[in-house]
Amino acid sequence: MQDERFRGLIELQASVKDAGADLTAIMRAIVSEYSVMPQANGIVVELRDTDQVYYAAASGTSEHLVGLRLPVNGSLSGLCILTGRPLSCEDSETDARVNRAACRRVNLRSMIVVPIPHQGQTVGVLKYYSADPAAFSDEDMMLAHLLVGPIAVGFSSVAESDAHRITDELRRLIEMKQDFVARVTHELRTPLTAINGALGLVVSGAGGVLPPQAENIVGIAARNAGRMKRLVDDLLTFEKVSAGPLEFDFQPVNVALALRETVEDNQAYAEQHTVDIRLEAPDDPLWVVADAHRLTQCVTNLLSNAIKFSPPNAEVRVNLAQAGDEILIAITDQGPGVSPAFRDRLFQPFAQDSSVVPVVSTPSTGLGLAITRTMIDQMGGTVSLGDTSDRGATFVIALPRTEPPVVLSKASA
Repeated sequence: MQDERFRGLIELQASVKDAGADLTAIMRAIVSEYSVMPQANGIVVELRDTDQVYYAAASGTSEHLVGLRLPVNGSLSGLCILTGRPLSCEDSETDARVNRAACRRVNLRSMIVVPIPHQGQTVGVLKYYSADPAAFSDEDMMLAHLLVGPIAVGFSSVAESDAHRITDELRRLIEMKQDFVARVTHELRTPLTAINGALGLVVSGAGGVLPPQAENIVGIAARNAGRMKRLVDDLLTFEKVSAGPLEFDFQPVNVALALRETVEDNQAYAEQHTVDIRLEAPDDPLWVVADAHRLTQCVTNLLSNAIKFSPPNAEVRVNLAQAGDEILIAITDQGPGVSPAFRDRLFQPFAQDSSVVPVVSTPSTGLGLAITRTMIDQMGGTVSLGDTSDRGATFVIALPRTEPPVVLSKASA
């Protein structure tokens, strides 16, 4: 008898090995091998599905019941799943824990059930049963424990395989999304550039003087085309940032000079919304090593946000200062500020605070702050929400200070 069991274990091991990571094949191999438990007239793998157990694999008198579902409560298998302990029944006709009707249906009088563990939970049971009372010993229970191992390993393999599959699918979807956004934004950008150019010429009077009503209509069209172009530019920039580190042209930058130019560039937008921009900078130049274009883009993002949330006749302050080894650029508005509930998501892509309504109602992707943080990070700095007293918000860009560039004279050269 022992020799037969030993041979059965070897054959079962070979069958499980052939099954590889196929959990269904592993379960079928185990329920098909009777030589390891010759007194059994049925072998079942039952798996849990919420508040039910179902026959995932079965042989003997239960073979035709694959797919059968029973409540977790009210059966020995369910009790094994709920407690995570191996259980045995010597006689189903006298054991109150069993589903007697189900036992009679398959001619079951005694059984052993062993839990199948996976990731700290019991996901099912392996059950051996017999038509005879008290057919199983403690040794049989130990053997059943051994046979649960391949099923548990199969679950882990399936989970790992699913994780790889999901990761690959997610990567593919991300690549598809990036490709789609890139193609769509490029397709939009070309005609928008042409429309902006044409409207700009009309507004400037290149085509002749327009009647007042037509001038107003063209002005509205020009402003909206400009907004659409900014949205498309944001999407393109975000896709570049998401794809990996950007290319930077690092050079010594006179921050005060860069800020003056940025403020001048945004003055017209501020005037449209009756907002005044005030720059506060020390007389002595402060220097950082950065990409001047990218830094200007980041400050512009923060400035346009500040203007958008400022009430009419408000002031947006741009303050430049040195704090130790850092150069700080602080942009403060007099708007409603940032709600406490939104602060943790402030720099996340596409995040917008629904509790705060901008004074200037313009379309927004919610990408400006995410782009700004990524660019500043890649230039070795930080951007954060500063402390504010009553109203408004202050965003602070911090970059490492550097020494002024050395200019060699012709004589020293």
